[in-house]
Amino acid sequence: MRVLVVGQGPVAQVLATSVAGVHRAGFAVRERTAESRLVGTRRLRSARGVERRSVDLVPAGERAAGWDIVISTASPASPGVAELLAGVPVVAAVTQVPSEVELLRELAGDRPWGLVVPEFFAGGGDPTWFWPRARFTVAGPASDLLRSLFARPQRTAPLAAPLVSAATAMPVVAGLHAAGFDLTAARRSSRRLAAAATQARAAVAAGFGGPSPRPVRSQAVRAALTVLPRLAPFDVPRYLRGHFGGHGQQTILMLRDWADLGRQHGLPTGELEALLEQVPA
Repeated sequence: MRVLVVGQGPVAQVLATSVAGVHRAGFAVRERTAESRLVGTRRLRSARGVERRSVDLVPAGERAAGWDIVISTASPASPGVAELLAGVPVVAAVTQVPSEVELLRELAGDRPWGLVVPEFFAGGGDPTWFWPRARFTVAGPASDLLRSLFARPQRTAPLAAPLVSAATAMPVVAGLHAAGFDLTAARRSSRRLAAAATQARAAVAAGFGGPSPRPVRSQAVRAALTVLPRLAPFDVPRYLRGHFGGHGQQTILMLRDWADLGRQHGLPTGELEALLEQVPA
């Protein structure tokens, strides 16, 4: 099977190397300077060395003729992505943004579609590192097919599950962004961030047919902000600032989507709206 990945960031590279051992993988690129590229990934805190795979390079802006599946790590709303998703049998995206999921559903039409969501931290260039392990959750109508792409077993979940997961974590990230990624300052806002996450989770579950989720406890938020920097084998504030600091618009979009879903279903959204006002664009 031929799998085209849109994007070349850390998650795209881990995704490509994860499927390239079993299938033919490609990157969609703006300017192709070679026929293929050798992509390397390595797992932090592992004795295994760098895993390198050859990945084809395909000019972006064209229909992905001859490819069986296109998985976009860029937003489906990004320029050129809709064209790449057109005309292939199966489409997927690496997103947990409700409005982007709805756009992907619309672009797919009658074709199978799904989500491929990373459950790891990733960064770096060549090779790209990831921690704790390169595992993805697949969801949506094409989840069984997407799961079969990987050499190692991946988790399959209902469509709402990865969206609820993002609704748990991203309000905390939004709080960190609002605090300039100062972990101590964010911990002082644990109660407010937990309340925002609770509202986001309830809105997503209502909008995407998931079970009613439990409230997020402020103690859990405070513990996560305390423990993660001690466990992770990298500088957590620096990683969060580098990864999310330049994606303020996406964080704002998620907050807006959750607030919109909440209002549509008559749910409280006050904490989400208050947090939305504090996140810099």
